[in-house]
Amino acid sequence: MWNLEIVHEACRRFSGDIKTLKKLEYPYKNTYEYKRNEQAFLLKIFPRATRDEGVLQTEIAWIDFLHQHQINIAPCISSINNQTVETIWKLPFPCCVVSFPKKKGKKINPSLTEDWNDQFFRDWGETMGKMHALSFDFLKSQPSAIFEQWNEGEIYYHDFSFVNEKILKVWQSYLDQIHSFPKKEENYGLTHNNLSYRNFLIEENGKLVLIDLSDCKYHFFTHDIAIALFEACMTVQPAERSLFKEIFLKSFLYGYQDAHTLHPDWREQLDFFIEFRFIYSYLRQVSRQRKTELTPTEKEQLQYIEQKIIQGKPALSS
Repeated sequence: MWNLEIVHEACRRFSGDIKTLKKLEYPYKNTYEYKRNEQAFLLKIFPRATRDEGVLQTEIAWIDFLHQHQINIAPCISSINNQTVETIWKLPFPCCVVSFPKKKGKKINPSLTEDWNDQFFRDWGETMGKMHALSFDFLKSQPSAIFEQWNEGEIYYHDFSFVNEKILKVWQSYLDQIHSFPKKEENYGLTHNNLSYRNFLIEENGKLVLIDLSDCKYHFFTHDIAIALFEACMTVQPAERSLFKEIFLKSFLYGYQDAHTLHPDWREQLDFFIEFRFIYSYLRQVSRQRKTELTPTEKEQLQYIEQKIIQGKPALSS
């Protein structure tokens, strides 16, 4: 996405060695690795139109707050200009850049029992629970914090007139129902909004490293849990998902509720948000299809999901 001139300039702003630059693959987004005095760092580059200096400064404050409260995440570093956010005014469009040390660790592999086990599920839940609990104190200390509400950004402003009418009606009914949910301090607040297993690394000592907070927004805490549950269930075969769901939830919530208490009607809301995540993922995929060509397998999967939604089948059913 970014031309070399911009990437090189971003690297120079943080005293990096341009010769060591390399683009990182998924799950990292618009992220580059570089070295400075033999130490590895990461650059993240954002279009200024979508993430300006104010938004990024708020996110950095949240990251620093979590780091200070024992969440294993790398804090941002300052540039040669003593700025945590650098703005580069170059074509094709201005961008903002942040940088932070690269944490050591390996990606979570759901096919390996040494990674994918009850202890990981508990630690995953505990990390999310701590973040939800800490968000109250953070927001009190940062009353002007800039984060989107649940229905801002992402796909909520897209034109879906090309999507099947039955699916759009289902989508609208979900949006209407979320609007009807009462927002209380114990059930609504600052969420990660995409805390899947892909957003973790695991260190040699078994500790989890959180690697991305760029999707944070205000939402219901059960929605955050539903995303984790949905993404975890997608790693097993459809026929196994109902059983796996309960196994995963038992361990995940054991860790989560060590740090944060759920409101009484959490289960009903969680099941609702699983279905919501299913149609959300479908719409996000069809939006991507209009920008980039999908593989035959991706197209086939999209058609399968479309039929499940139209037929009213549960998201985790076979």
